[in-house]
Amino acid sequence: MKTDVTAHGLDEAGCGIGDADGRHLHVADLLPGERAEVAVDHTSPHKPEAWARVVRRIGEPSPARVAPACPAFGRCGGCTWQHLAYPAQLAAKRERVIAALGHQPIAVTEVRPSPAELGYRNKGKYVVGSAGNGDVILGAYAPRSHHVVDTLGCRVVAPIIDEVAVWVRGATAKAGLVPYDEKTRTGELRYAIVREAEGDVMIVLVVTSAVVRTKLEKVANAMANHPAVRGIVTITNDRRDGAIVPSGSTARVLLGHGYLVEKLAGVPIEVGAAEFLQVNRAQAAAMYARVAELAQPARRAVDLFAGLGGIGLHLARAGTEVIAVEIDRDAVAQLRRAAEAAKLPLTAIAGDAGKIADDVRARLGAAPDVVIVNPPRKGLAGAEELVIELAAPRVIYVSCGPESLGRDLAALAAHGYQPDMIEPFDLMPGTAQVETVVRLIRTSSRG
Repeated sequence: MKTDVTAHGLDEAGCGIGDADGRHLHVADLLPGERAEVAVDHTSPHKPEAWARVVRRIGEPSPARVAPACPAFGRCGGCTWQHLAYPAQLAAKRERVIAALGHQPIAVTEVRPSPAELGYRNKGKYVVGSAGNGDVILGAYAPRSHHVVDTLGCRVVAPIIDEVAVWVRGATAKAGLVPYDEKTRTGELRYAIVREAEGDVMIVLVVTSAVVRTKLEKVANAMANHPAVRGIVTITNDRRDGAIVPSGSTARVLLGHGYLVEKLAGVPIEVGAAEFLQVNRAQAAAMYARVAELAQPARRAVDLFAGLGGIGLHLARAGTEVIAVEIDRDAVAQLRRAAEAAKLPLTAIAGDAGKIADDVRARLGAAPDVVIVNPPRKGLAGAEELVIELAAPRVIYVSCGPESLGRDLAALAAHGYQPDMIEPFDLMPGTAQVETVVRLIRTSSRG
């Protein structure tokens, strides 16, 4: 079925959104303002929504259309907004935040742009596949499939990551490591992860229990010749749920160290294979510094969902006593060691902010001056009860999910918390992702 549509918006997958025949159409490679004749490939059985492709373009292209930087754009499923000029990306991200938050008493500021649009990612994650001629592929799944698309040559990762990934492909192929096959569930090598910190590189090979150890040693020997490689580790993953590095995984060191040294707020901290770290180092540092600035004056702060301490360490550097709560025990251990070495007033506690135990709750002590929350995409998910119980005069919410943020702000408003600043940050140019910093003031004790 073919129809004529003009896009008026852009979805997270980079598809233009238009209306035709009583349905919302998502059209691949159609920017807002562009018109085309499209063919519908799939219609939702549950709501008036469909997905289509361009058959014939009608009229002029959008003035915001640009040539994508990456050679695999449109095939790998990543950076789906790369064909949209950066100022237009920022405007669309701001509109996404506004739409998700609904009516608020203050305006959403302009999105703070990333210092770099390309080469900003400090981590590359690669699905390992096999080409028809038997060559090893390092790449990503094509949209809505398990077909692996080669993404070497990606312009978004730091150049050293792409360089090392090319070496990894050659070394694993030469060692005879068999790429994992999703259909037959056979093979040895599933994923490769390359992390970078100040020019140093760590490689993580995610393998099955069927892997032959001597093959891994051959890879390590080959990669030892690259001057940037500081360590290679392996993680065994036989699961079928799509997790790349399952929670609680143990990393086995093949070469060098099982970590890289990052600096958060100028504090050296060890980052292992599984620890979460924002991929845009420069923009994350700017966002954390802004949060610390908005938190002042504060003698005492509680930092929930603290991670490796990007926010908490900035606060402690400013002289604030920080209680940091994080569910990942490895991250807590690294943060505790880093804070002690730097002699900063930060106490790291292992605990789930949504299900915090009474003994941990007791250690939080007296009401803090400010509570910082930086939850995963699903939002507070129960942790709002702890935030309300702490009754701080100020809460600063750092969100990577505008929709869950909107729900949580409504819940906090019922207890007297109102935003007085909403500031989005772009940490992932070329994508729909946007981080939002919201400062809330407790105006009453309702609820």
